[in-house]
Amino acid sequence: MSGFIDFILSINKIALVAFIAVLGFLIYEIKKTVDEKSKKAKPVVPQFNNTTQVSTPVALNSTPLPPMPNLHTNKKEGAPLLMIIIGIISLVSVIVLIIISFQINQKKKNIETTSVPIIREITSAGLKIYDQSWKEIESKGNDQAQPGQKLYIGIQTIIEADIDRARIKVNTNVWEIADITELFNPQLKVYYKEYTVATGTAQLKIEAQLHSASDGWLGD
Repeated sequence: MSGFIDFILSINKIALVAFIAVLGFLIYEIKKTVDEKSKKAKPVVPQFNNTTQVSTPVALNSTPLPPMPNLHTNKKEGAPLLMIIIGIISLVSVIVLIIISFQINQKKKNIETTSVPIIREITSAGLKIYDQSWKEIESKGNDQAQPGQKLYIGIQTIIEADIDRARIKVNTNVWEIADITELFNPQLKVYYKEYTVATGTAQLKIEAQLHSASDGWLGD
């Protein structure tokens, strides 16, 4: 059931509207053709009124009258069939378009769920990365993160120094005010910041520094 819902949500809305329109047109044409055939199959019986007096025509000329013109000669009897064929071709085309749209959306979804490599540039020793349960992601040089994943990026404090805060930047080349954090986990002894991996991110380039009340930013 969930797969069917995912399929409906991934369908291009324009293709879906076109599919409904073509399907409705096709049903209308088929119904119209069936109704016309049904009318032709039922002969129309004229009603006679016995009270009406019919005068006997006087034959003025023995020459036979020309046949009445056929009022339906200009009507193309094959038109309904042609419209049905066009409708079927259009319906098949729209179905193919929907399938292609679904496959493209699936490929995009697979790309979005591709793991993101974490590159750590440690300016100050002690950079740590944790998942949402504060379980450390081991540093092996090939750490991976998923788009949408929430991480805690921290830097371990130095007990002997007068450290009062830290700054952590991700995928930027310059330090900003927003990079400064005073969030501190006393159990793990790390200053940290929360970070959610953005969709389409190619990699996570992380850099962190501790701040000493007397010496300033360590590593500058």
